[in-house]
Amino acid sequence: MIKKLTLLRQTCLAFTCFAAFFKPDSAVAQISMERSQTNYTQDFNSLPAVSDGIWENGTSYMENWFVQRTKQTNTVVVNHGNQVAGNLYSFGSIGSVDRALGSQSSLLAGEYAWGVLLQNNTGDTINFVDISFYGEQWRVSNRTAGEHKIDFSYAINPDKATFKLSPKSDAGWIQYPDLNFKSPHFYTEGKALNGNAAANRKLMSAVLAVNIPDGHYLMLRWKDADEYEADHGLAIDDFSISWSVKPEEPIVVLPVELARFTAKASGSVVQLQWLTASEMQNDYFSVERSSDGQAFESIGRVAGHGTTTIGAAYSFADNHPLVGILYYRLKQVDEDGSHAYSAVVAVTRAAGLKVAKVYPTITTDKLQVSIEQTGVMQQVLVLDMLGKQWLLKGLDNTALHHTIDVSTLRGGSYVLVLLDEQGQRYTTRFIKN
Repeated sequence: MIKKLTLLRQTCLAFTCFAAFFKPDSAVAQISMERSQTNYTQDFNSLPAVSDGIWENGTSYMENWFVQRTKQTNTVVVNHGNQVAGNLYSFGSIGSVDRALGSQSSLLAGEYAWGVLLQNNTGDTINFVDISFYGEQWRVSNRTAGEHKIDFSYAINPDKATFKLSPKSDAGWIQYPDLNFKSPHFYTEGKALNGNAAANRKLMSAVLAVNIPDGHYLMLRWKDADEYEADHGLAIDDFSISWSVKPEEPIVVLPVELARFTAKASGSVVQLQWLTASEMQNDYFSVERSSDGQAFESIGRVAGHGTTTIGAAYSFADNHPLVGILYYRLKQVDEDGSHAYSAVVAVTRAAGLKVAKVYPTITTDKLQVSIEQTGVMQQVLVLDMLGKQWLLKGLDNTALHHTIDVSTLRGGSYVLVLLDEQGQRYTTRFIKN
């Protein structure tokens, strides 16, 4: 029988139903949170890049991403940071397929909110979700405009028809200020910005303690209210969410209570921190890492505190992390040699300038890979969600663009892995139709 490390769980209050914002569409299934599929990502590259598109209120433009406006408009406008009017925008550089979802609210154009809908289909309650995304600023409005923001909140409900996405109401939403994206630039000359530049974007990440019963829905909302003075152009990009549930096999409780375990990317390092509520004969923790959430390897050891009733705080730095989505867990070892595993936490580490984009995220035959500099990427491989390798090929490291043929793969979810000259990985997910 596999022993599991006891994890103290926080719960939040359930909240009541409220007015509907969209009609349930049986033809469009919400994003399913599964035991076998514990991560979802969205890069927004399916947004229009050349000509404006139509995104009706309360409808799903991308996979279960919905929008609500306070005015009767229905466009999503291509914007390179040069637009001054209020609107829902597909932000990005001229000619680039790399898009970000954002808006500029105004008195005439109204206010905006957008969100993503997920359903817990794990067969158990989900108590933690790990969320990350980049906030980007694509325009400064004028010198008299102060710091503006996009507000983040979330809601949980047994009926998807009862969420109220409207930016005019916060009823039923749980605010989470740590994920509010605030404009990096304000009180300066109005101008277009490159939201992909490091000075104009920020990685937002947090682990939320939630209570999502099996079958219930989770909705995440970003709200762009009409700020004082003309609004800056703000957006979100490269969204990721991961979740975990307790194992299906019976749990044998070991005498170490883990109160918290988090992972956070910070520059070239991933910082791991955990707290214990109490310990009994705790010899050490082995820190384990995985690039696919399946196969783990030990990357370090931290000594335990033996027996203590007051608990302790621990930290560990992964100084040589891989690129992409990384998974970490703790193996706690008793003084008698018995051991237990913690829940798995995930963190996304950006690839810097080595990879520009991998697109589309849903394909029938080919993936396009754009590299921002030559001489770095050496190989590409494709894995399924169980870690089985389906493709391995070398890359011409003098080229900036590559086409990967995935037409022979069976339909399903896969992981594309790019290996650089040092063996580090850039990882992204895609769906083969």
